[in-house]
Amino acid sequence: MMVIYDEVLSDPDSYVREVLGGDFIDVQAGDQLFKGIQPREVDEFSEFIRKRFGGVVAYNFVRRSPSGQEEPNFIHSDEMMGDITAVLYLNRQHPEDEGTILYDDDGVQAMKAEMKYNRCVVFDSRIKHSRAVFDNFGDGDDARLVQVVFISKHAGA
Repeated sequence: MMVIYDEVLSDPDSYVREVLGGDFIDVQAGDQLFKGIQPREVDEFSEFIRKRFGGVVAYNFVRRSPSGQEEPNFIHSDEMMGDITAVLYLNRQHPEDEGTILYDDDGVQAMKAEMKYNRCVVFDSRIKHSRAVFDNFGDGDDARLVQVVFISKHAGA
């Protein structure tokens, strides 16, 4: 399952300016180091997802990933983070072939969502997925910029 929404944010330019004005930090999770993370509180995107899918927001962050940044995982699942993964694309300029790829149980590409400014893709967190461009892209304020929200559907989450 993959659901795509376009024109998610009411004023994406102001939203991105606010995000870029904040700090990005490296977050250690077990033996994994996630670079360029900006943890977020309740915001327009997390509310957009929560209202459509229910549950509770388990984690909400923006990630800035410049060209050449090494990542701990390429093809991965988010099942330890929640039940639903939502990714919001925040770059006006991006490589033509960038987006999100979902894989079947055999590791074969099953679906691809093309990156588009102010578009989000939503899918089951158990599904293996990756970004389409291995090495990320851009530098500084032009680096790959995505917001990720994980939703937990389980009581007590």
